Amino acid sequence: MRVVQRTMARETPNVPVKSVERTIRLIESIQRRNGASVTELAVDLGVAKSTVHNHLRTLERHGYLVREEDVFGIGLRFLDHGGFARERRPAYGIVQPKVRDLAEETGELCQFVVTQRGRGVVLFQVRGERAVETRSRVGTRGPLHSMPAGKAILAHLPPERVREMINEHGLPAATDDTITDRQGLRADLERIVERGYAINRAEHIGGLNALSVPITSGDEDLLGALAVVGPSHRLNDDEYEREVVDALLEAANELELNVTYSRL
Repeated sequence: MRVVQRTMARETPNVPVKSVERTIRLIESIQRRNGASVTELAVDLGVAKSTVHNHLRTLERHGYLVREEDVFGIGLRFLDHGGFARERRPAYGIVQPKVRDLAEETGELCQFVVTQRGRGVVLFQVRGERAVETRSRVGTRGPLHSMPAGKAILAHLPPERVREMINEHGLPAATDDTITDRQGLRADLERIVERGYAINRAEHIGGLNALSVPITSGDEDLLGALAVVGPSHRLNDDEYEREVVDALLEAANELELNVTYSRL
């Protein structure tokens, strides 16, 4: 019995699979460049063109990449996996219409952000009629301490979980206003819990502020956070800020009731 166990341990080493990692790096490079040639990708990955070409043709054959002349781009096949991942939790489907309503009411950029593996992920995003243009989109990932809805999430996680995230990902600066020290972040999270909503003042993108609130289910399970993002000259006015906060809190209350009763 011991011999079998030792053999199985040798057969399943806890090390990365190089070919899979190479494919992931390849896809990330293509997305970062918004399309790339074999030569460009070979330089990025530091491997032979023939190796890159084989990976590209395989991904293209299965619909994960598309090609226009000599440039490979991300294919729509990824949408199927992303859509499936987003719909695995039924409660998320209740959130989407509320994000749209919030964008119509405020006219700003509105997001619903969740956390996965210690990072924030934009699950839904809708632009109101006067929303600012940003590079953020559905699927955008980033550090929770600087993302528009991130601090609302962190403030409602157990302190030990927050420490684990910081130990793993650190507190990198996105702008000069990003909180990058533990003590400062801890104090800010305490203030968020006290007032019931989070404020992000140009901590993710210069010139943009955000207000956000957490969304929980009836059993206090944290689903994510709603955020309204706008230019600092609008989201720095006390009266307007209060209006947006009221809209966020109302939306959060409705969502939490809907999520709770949808489980009954």
